[in-house]
Amino acid sequence: MERRQDLDRNVLRFRVSRGQKALAFIAFLSFLALSFSIIVTNKSSIAESKSLTSAEAPAASIIFTQRETLVYTIRLAQWLDQQIPRREVQIARALLAQRLAVINLDGKSVGQAAPPEFLQALFTTDSIVDSSAPGILSGVEHTKLTRQLNPEIEGLISQARTLVVDYQQAVDNQLATSAKTSRNYDFITLLFLMLFMTISGTWFVWFGRTSIFQYRKSKNLIMAEGRRLEILATELAASNAVVIELESLNASKNEFISNISHELRTPLTSIIGYVDVLSTNIELDSNPQLDEIFQVLDRNATILLSLVQSLLALSQLDSPNKRDSFKATDLLTLAEDAIFILHSEIEKKEISVKLNYKLDDPYIIDGDSGLISQAFINLFANAIKFSFEAKVIEIDLVRKTRTDSQNTISISIQDHGIGIPEAEISHLSERFFRASNAVSGHVPGTGLGLAIVAKVVKLHGAHLRIDSSLGEGTTFTIDFPEYLSPVEALILNRKFELLAEAITGIQVDDQPLLKAKLHEYGGALGFYEFAEIGEELLSLSRGLADVEKVAEPETLRVRDQLVVRMKEALTMREKGESNV
Repeated sequence: MERRQDLDRNVLRFRVSRGQKALAFIAFLSFLALSFSIIVTNKSSIAESKSLTSAEAPAASIIFTQRETLVYTIRLAQWLDQQIPRREVQIARALLAQRLAVINLDGKSVGQAAPPEFLQALFTTDSIVDSSAPGILSGVEHTKLTRQLNPEIEGLISQARTLVVDYQQAVDNQLATSAKTSRNYDFITLLFLMLFMTISGTWFVWFGRTSIFQYRKSKNLIMAEGRRLEILATELAASNAVVIELESLNASKNEFISNISHELRTPLTSIIGYVDVLSTNIELDSNPQLDEIFQVLDRNATILLSLVQSLLALSQLDSPNKRDSFKATDLLTLAEDAIFILHSEIEKKEISVKLNYKLDDPYIIDGDSGLISQAFINLFANAIKFSFEAKVIEIDLVRKTRTDSQNTISISIQDHGIGIPEAEISHLSERFFRASNAVSGHVPGTGLGLAIVAKVVKLHGAHLRIDSSLGEGTTFTIDFPEYLSPVEALILNRKFELLAEAITGIQVDDQPLLKAKLHEYGGALGFYEFAEIGEELLSLSRGLADVEKVAEPETLRVRDQLVVRMKEALTMREKGESNV
């Protein structure tokens, strides 16, 4: 057992060390940091994507604005060259104005984002165009307006180009900033990834080596334990062979004793018979010595026959499966038969036997009538043998009705004789043991009679009590379990199982559940002959509400008192069984 416990402790050491736990915790933290970094990077990428998406619309607006500006300047140049009328220029200007009025995602129009110089140049050209005559430009106006509009046209083209360049630079700067931010986030993510992989790799290598070491160690221990178990199995097989051999020898011994007893009993009976015939036919008064010889022969032959019969009875009791012959047996009938068999001994001692019982009570048990009859004869013979002359032997048969356990049939044999020393009472069931006062008083006996009685009592699940006082007498009492039908035995076993189950079931503090359990077990226990306890459980259940969650202290106190009583009933039954 100790070796097994050592093996269990060694196998249980197959676990992660504190250092490995700490390293695993650090790896977990690095994994969390890596996950957080990845999340932040993803958010940054999404934001950058949204930013680039939001920049697409302004870019398109600025490109279209530049195109409309170029169209407008071309129309101005054509108008100055007297190729188109002023209306074409104004149409191009209106289209440019619509483009400048487009609102971007930031809530501002393209015109608000344009540089002031661009707007000032538009204002100047608008004033010049509006102040000129409609239609094709005249020669005088051509010379005059060419000097005024050429610088403005060049300014518009330059400012339109500057508008696109500035926006492109702004977008480039934004992209550069986003790229730098993404690079930083990616660097941090890569750093955490490398940290996590390094720590995880270190942990797996460390744990793998430790696991391999522990596996090899456990494997060696298990192999050693397997070899030890093989040795134990071999030893167990050898021991089992010895046990089988001993059982065979015991069976052979019992068979030998039985055969010898049968062989000896016939000649001994014959010897006793012929001694009795000789003592009857020969006039013993003429030869006192011959009378003494006959008495010695008769006494010793009787003792030897009693020894042979006792050995035969013990060998039969030692054989297995004796309970197979059990059936309903009437103890009153067996007691009366034993008294009848010992009638001659009773008359020789000039004592009387008083058998007390109630006519209306049954005295039926489940047992072997032959064995019980043998036990009764041994006890009655002892009472006769050790009683003083002219005394009374009282035999009482009592049926005891019990509510806490199975009913019992008790038989007590009380004599008025020499008694038994108190210190020797516990040894009376030992084979060949005889009380010291019986030996010193030269009372004949083999010391096997009470051993047979003890075996019969144990075989029947009964209980033997011995009360004795020196010089006053001895009382032997046997308590037999009353005979039960299969259904009665089933109910008896079930009711105490139910009582134990109820003790556990009602020990709850939840009031609705307690009420349900009290109601359930109260009715069941009442059916199984615990009427008083069952009624008290039901009474307590009726006084409880369904809504309260926790039972009140007073309710729990009453419940605990009932539990104590139920445990006492269960304990009384267990004590009754332990005495058997």
